[in-house]
Amino acid sequence: MGHEERVSYSLQIADNNSAVWIHCSDGSTVGRFGRMGVDLHNTITEMMEGSPQCRLCTHGMPSLADWELFREKVREWWGVDVPEDAFDPALLRGGSKTKA
Repeated sequence: MGHEERVSYSLQIADNNSAVWIHCSDGSTVGRFGRMGVDLHNTITEMMEGSPQCRLCTHGMPSLADWELFREKVREWWGVDVPEDAFDPALLRGGSKTKA
């Protein structure tokens, strides 16, 4: 039941490094990082139990600080390590046109 069931989380990276998603085994997509911002959500199971949808959401072109915060929170909340180079830095606000 709910929290007693073991859930797992997985990482998906767009082939062109333009987006990153975090998926939960309950069918939820709990994380998204892309050119339009950051979405870190509770699982559908948690929302059905009364939790709000958003844990940390932004709107607009993300910065390097947003990328670092996304990676930090995904690791803290779900134990998923997102590689630093999973997102193209040229797509970040103030980002370079080439990968470092």
